[in-house]
Amino acid sequence: MMNKMNQTYISEELIKIFKSAKKFFVNFESIDLKVSYKKDASPLTILDTEVDQFIRKELKKINQDFALISEETSQQQANSEYAWIIDPIDGTKELINGSDEFTLNIALIYNQKPILGAIYQPMQDSIFLGGTDLPPKKIIDEKTEFLPKKNNQFCNVLISKSHSSKEEIDFCSKVMSKFKGSTVIRMGSSIKFCRICEGIADLYPRFGDIYSWDIAAGHAILKSFGGDVLDSDLQEISYDMKEKQLIKGFFAFSNKKRLDFLRQIDS
Repeated sequence: MMNKMNQTYISEELIKIFKSAKKFFVNFESIDLKVSYKKDASPLTILDTEVDQFIRKELKKINQDFALISEETSQQQANSEYAWIIDPIDGTKELINGSDEFTLNIALIYNQKPILGAIYQPMQDSIFLGGTDLPPKKIIDEKTEFLPKKNNQFCNVLISKSHSSKEEIDFCSKVMSKFKGSTVIRMGSSIKFCRICEGIADLYPRFGDIYSWDIAAGHAILKSFGGDVLDSDLQEISYDMKEKQLIKGFFAFSNKKRLDFLRQIDS
């Protein structure tokens, strides 16, 4: 496993990558996004492609031998126990709609487990980081804030702005009936994982297919916080390095108490 010095060094390099990537979003309102659609009908913009190329090039400077999986390009295989999983822009629909709720995601995987995650919200210039040897933290306006564990009495639930289902709405109703005064928060992109680490919410369910690059970075950060992400059967998620690893739903949660609640309503 990577030692603390290595994770600290890598996190500093990821911060540099994100700060450099901000150039792609200068004068954002005037950019011609050149929107097209992939085979699964999900949107693709010129920024998805350009940011993908930039991040992959910069990650190779950190280590040439790590495998690399990205939403927008074919997997780069390597004889390595380590792999980067990146989503150059998570929340492309939010980007197209002019919302600031889109993110850049980078995760480092070791032996199929997420050990380091980094999420950048460029329009807020905020970075979230966390790893097995890196306490969760938020960097905004050059200030670093460590994210302490919280034991909330409420249990706010995060669901997607654009992908929420009836099953997720029904799940929210169960939570609201158990934790009075809690609310449902609709948001785009992986920033939802970060909101759990900030203590704003405790649960984030997803019923439906999702890919490894959508959750790997958030998974690593949330684990460093004391939470976790489990699949829809409340089993551990293993990142098996398939080019398009499909995950059939998940629960993200803040702590063991919330996991106990999930097991309760699942039984």
